[in-house]
Amino acid sequence: MKTIPLAIVVTVVTSACVTSNLNRSSTGEGDTPPQLWSDHKLLQIPVDACAERAFNVLSALGYSGVVRNGNYSYGNFNENRAAVKCVDNGGSSFVYLAVAGPRRETVEGLRDAITRKL
Repeated sequence: MKTIPLAIVVTVVTSACVTSNLNRSSTGEGDTPPQLWSDHKLLQIPVDACAERAFNVLSALGYSGVVRNGNYSYGNFNENRAAVKCVDNGGSSFVYLAVAGPRRETVEGLRDAITRKL
């Protein structure tokens, strides 16, 4: 099984936000860092079922360009990006998810929606 390090997950999630002009402050005083909200969960399902569920949750919530790469799924929602990683935990699955974007309230809400659906 190929494992994707957490640092790569965070880099992928924040890369769309950092390169976007949507992160510029309204005063034009430069870039503001993206908001990054994360969560984790233990699911009593095998890792393959977890990965499928993660992909389906992002798709059902309206994320575009949803990609599944092994046990890792990611997608975009307007100017936000989310990533969900499932890791085998001896028959169950440890799920780590992260959402990044320019607005705290939106990012927090998207993170909460993914967590509830998982």
